[in-house]
Amino acid sequence: MKKLQTGSALRSSLATIAIIVALLGIAVIMLPEGYDDDLAKIGQGSNIVVLIQNKGAQQSMDLLNLLNQVRADYEGKVEFLIADTDTPEGRAFERQRQLDSSVLVFFAPDGAQLNIIRSNIDEIGLRMALNNTFTLAPR
Repeated sequence: MKKLQTGSALRSSLATIAIIVALLGIAVIMLPEGYDDDLAKIGQGSNIVVLIQNKGAQQSMDLLNLLNQVRADYEGKVEFLIADTDTPEGRAFERQRQLDSSVLVFFAPDGAQLNIIRSNIDEIGLRMALNNTFTLAPR
């Protein structure tokens, strides 16, 4: 014999589902915006950091997570771009620079390559590299 939910139990279940959906919506809204992949911005007057990203490599994901942690603090001072190795442009950028994926490449406003950071770095190290490479005052 099948037992039917009472109206109260059904409302409770629907309320729980609505709360979960609302929390997921809030979580999505709070995620950082996507990263620009327009590599033509290099040399156009901004401090640029490019992540050469291989989505299949844990090191790339670790670097992306680090960028997400610091990005808001450098807004207006440094522009963060992605060179995705799954795209022809990203692969060409990687080959032209003779670099591997899972690295951060720092560029001066005039396009000069200033620094390369490999994947073994933590948040403090990344902040120090950004501040020292671009001679930025920490917040």
